[in-house]
Amino acid sequence: MSSTQLQISTLPILIKRVSSQALIRAYSPTKTMSAPTEDTPLLVRDVKSRGLFNPYRRVLVATFLLSTTFWFTATPIMYAYRIFNCQEYYADPSHPPYEGTGDACAITAVDTSTAKDISVMVILSTFSATVNLLFTTWQIRHWGLRTAIVQQTFWPAIRNLTQIYATFAGGRLGITIMQSTQLVTILGGGAGYMLSANSYIAEVVTPVERTAAFGVLAGVSMLGTAFGYIAGGLANDLINISAPFEITFCLLVASTFYTALLLPYIPPAGGSTTKDTDAPAEKESLFAFLTCLRVFLPVKYAERGGTFWGLTLLGAGAFGSVLATAYVPLMLQLTATNQYGYKASDNGFLMSSNSLARAIFLTFAFPRIIGTGRVWFARGARSAADTQEERRSNPESEVGTESGSVTPSATPTKSAGPGLPLDASAFEPASLASADGATEEPPLVPAGTDAAHGSGFDLAFLRWSMVIDALLTALVGFSSQSWHMMAAAAILPLASGTAPACKGVLMDMVPESRRTDALAGIALIETLALISTVSLFGSLFALLSDIGYPSFVFFCNAAVALVAAAMLFMIRFPRGRLRAT
Repeated sequence: MSSTQLQISTLPILIKRVSSQALIRAYSPTKTMSAPTEDTPLLVRDVKSRGLFNPYRRVLVATFLLSTTFWFTATPIMYAYRIFNCQEYYADPSHPPYEGTGDACAITAVDTSTAKDISVMVILSTFSATVNLLFTTWQIRHWGLRTAIVQQTFWPAIRNLTQIYATFAGGRLGITIMQSTQLVTILGGGAGYMLSANSYIAEVVTPVERTAAFGVLAGVSMLGTAFGYIAGGLANDLINISAPFEITFCLLVASTFYTALLLPYIPPAGGSTTKDTDAPAEKESLFAFLTCLRVFLPVKYAERGGTFWGLTLLGAGAFGSVLATAYVPLMLQLTATNQYGYKASDNGFLMSSNSLARAIFLTFAFPRIIGTGRVWFARGARSAADTQEERRSNPESEVGTESGSVTPSATPTKSAGPGLPLDASAFEPASLASADGATEEPPLVPAGTDAAHGSGFDLAFLRWSMVIDALLTALVGFSSQSWHMMAAAAILPLASGTAPACKGVLMDMVPESRRTDALAGIALIETLALISTVSLFGSLFALLSDIGYPSFVFFCNAAVALVAAAMLFMIRFPRGRLRAT
């Protein structure tokens, strides 16, 4: 056999071997999906649309189960605090025994003590949630998403065992146990599971579906929250005070097995941001948990003068929005309990209706609003692109308005088909060589999805939803009857798309390699805002309750929401390439 014939005969074997190696490299579990390389396949698998129980739906089911679990004891634990404080009040010999026919615990001293104890518990839990968020970020980078989300249910199950004991102990001892066990949240809790769920969604859906998917995820979470509120309240009233905590323990065990066995494996991200810096390993090990906040620092433009402040303003606006709205559901419960005599089951129905309305809006209305708005917004973007194309055809119109030159964003992106740009700048190499021959990192280019699917509408929706939220919250301040609380719980969710829209805008402003850090950073900002709002509005609510005007706190919330909306209105998408940070 000649050498030519030998080469031809072995060609199919070589092709098969190379294809097999390429497939092994493309789907190797040691590779992260969020850090594509030259081995990454060009045709990305659409895992969302495959199968009835595909990874996308599995994540949604896990989110529903976990939300139900974590909120099952939300109302019973407040009722338990009230009962324990009532026991302590009448255990004091200086307080005469109750001889009336109504609720013996419906006195100002018990309500004040309950509010203070709940504030201490929430502060401890939010502090622990902040540390848990940072720890979960580290777990995602080094252990992967599935291992990280399993930890968020295993350790709360241990915490729940101690809370079951606290319900039998009662009194000040029971309150102290429930407060101190919130520190177990450092190892696992709601903040870490929501970060893991959002990271899963960012991995298993396409960019065009990302904002709507974040909304659906939040809606499913609210649906689980609604079910947890009502089921926990009924278990407390129909069985006993310990039943909700015992049921929650069983749910936590079931959630742990579900997430460990059914959620897809996504390899660790490997610390994308720490690799971009030249800091020594010792410094990375000490301060790596804070690198997620670097996403929100101001960034210099690479090809023009000026600084991009959009991410900084987005982080500040997200902080303000959570500061203004996060404490409102708790204030609804406290107002309904203190002023209108709501019981645990009544508060369960109150919060359940609020969460159910939020779930319906985010699951069904929000994706349609985003889809319709993007179509409308894309038409305007195409008209602007046509105008820019006409200016490019006329050499006299190429002078820009800033520094006498055309900015990179003024040039419309040509396309030969879906996702295939013809502009040569879209095919730049992974690294650039400087004048002295040294290799430099390329400028960070935000995902160019604004022209593709109208992500600018996401920003417009984010701004105006905050304004509507401020107006609706102010209306709650005028409540004067018990049914007003139920009406407020059903109406306030109509402006609940702020959080998923914020995540969608954030994902379009940062490059893919920093996606995990961006989600961790925005979750950390929201957690810090939650701590602040509990400290601020918890104290303010107690002060206004003492002087007889507790409803005025809703006006304060509305004012903070307007300040957050003002910051969001100052955000603009980048007008060119950004330097690497």
